[in-house]
Amino acid sequence: MRALAPGAPLPTIDATSNETASTGATPPVNPELVRAPEVPGAKKLGSNVFEILVFRGLSTPLALLIVILQGRFLEPSGRGRFVLAVLTVSIFSRLLSQLGVAVANHMSQREWDTPPELRPLAQRALGIALGLGLLGSAAIIGIGELTPSVGGRTAAIAATALAPNVIWQTASGILLGLARIRAWNYVQLASPLLTVIGTVVLVVALGGQVHAALAAWTGAHVVTAALALYLTRDLWLPLRMPSLVDGVSQTLVRLALAMGALQVIALIGYRAELFVLEAIDGVDAVGIYSIANQAAESMWLMAAAIATAITAPVVREKEQDAVALIRRSLLKSLLYTAGAGAVVAITAPFVIRFALGDAFRGARTPLLLLLPGAIAYAPVQILVVYLSVRRGRPRLSLAAGLVAMVVTIAASVPLISAFGASGAAGASAIGYACGALVAWLLFLRLSNGPAGPRRREPLGVAGSAPFGCVR
Repeated sequence: MRALAPGAPLPTIDATSNETASTGATPPVNPELVRAPEVPGAKKLGSNVFEILVFRGLSTPLALLIVILQGRFLEPSGRGRFVLAVLTVSIFSRLLSQLGVAVANHMSQREWDTPPELRPLAQRALGIALGLGLLGSAAIIGIGELTPSVGGRTAAIAATALAPNVIWQTASGILLGLARIRAWNYVQLASPLLTVIGTVVLVVALGGQVHAALAAWTGAHVVTAALALYLTRDLWLPLRMPSLVDGVSQTLVRLALAMGALQVIALIGYRAELFVLEAIDGVDAVGIYSIANQAAESMWLMAAAIATAITAPVVREKEQDAVALIRRSLLKSLLYTAGAGAVVAITAPFVIRFALGDAFRGARTPLLLLLPGAIAYAPVQILVVYLSVRRGRPRLSLAAGLVAMVVTIAASVPLISAFGASGAAGASAIGYACGALVAWLLFLRLSNGPAGPRRREPLGVAGSAPFGCVR
């Protein structure tokens, strides 16, 4: 740098210009400079987590109340039939419901981060959700016809819920990317609340059986979809449907299906033992074991709340800050879930007998066996936020789910043959632990562990390359 001559005038800093001498010690002050955009949800992370926990604290007891009502009024065989019908819909729902998360991935790019630019993305996602949901419903009915324990009529009632479910899940993903946590919470609470109301009316009051329970569940998804569309109306109105087959739509579908495949594999991975259990011990055993399974998974409440609250900041923050936030969240979720597991282990034997009666007393031992694996798997929800949403590499998350599924299936056949429902719980716990280990290792590798984070890939790479090859 050239030094100023002794007689040279000092540089003048113009407060209305970006220009100044390179030797100025004080940077220029320009009131017209554009401030960096605020990261959605970054300043309200703690309050968002608390709010999510409050709403989840309402929805989780509602979900358990549904289980209790069905257990009391449908008996194990009816509960088992309901679970199998809903499971088929859930598999398709998991595959198709990540369109909103794919939109959230696009929000990190400047060309898609303003409301006018976001509207065509939201319209594409909702239109694709409707179309794929209707196609999936037809497939579910066909599968039901080929499944004796379900049947075509039962499958048709359940299949009606798929398109509404995918629509409200898509809207929820968009709300999450915008850090509209309050609206997201309303949508999440609506489904179990409406299902409870419908079950009380159709099953408890009117004496309906499996079809009535499924009708209540389906109706809840229809109303929830209407609520989600209302809460996101500023994102898709005025309605000017863009092309659903152009390059942008294809990118959304590819990323959504890849993340959806992870959800399906994860679902099958911790539901695969249900199919094996039904084949070996019958549908009654499925009804009993499903109580233990749902109780164990209810412990993921706090990890899910944390994952939801950090999604928008993790997508928008700098890489180093995002990795630090993920690490803190992983530790919190593990500690909170372990504490919840201790409470469940102590109270479960008494609660199950009191709430469900002696018919479901066989769920106690499977629940205790499930707890260690469920605790280990809880932080995976947070790891997926980084691997799939932040880095746009859902194949890595898919690998963890695939390992969990393969291990669960491989262990379930011998363990269920020998120990019944307890063997199913043991197989599932082993699968949980193996899947969690793979997810942790992939996160450490991608973030370079303590050596420093790796630069985030641009969307053009992250959104397309993983679908053609594993990197």
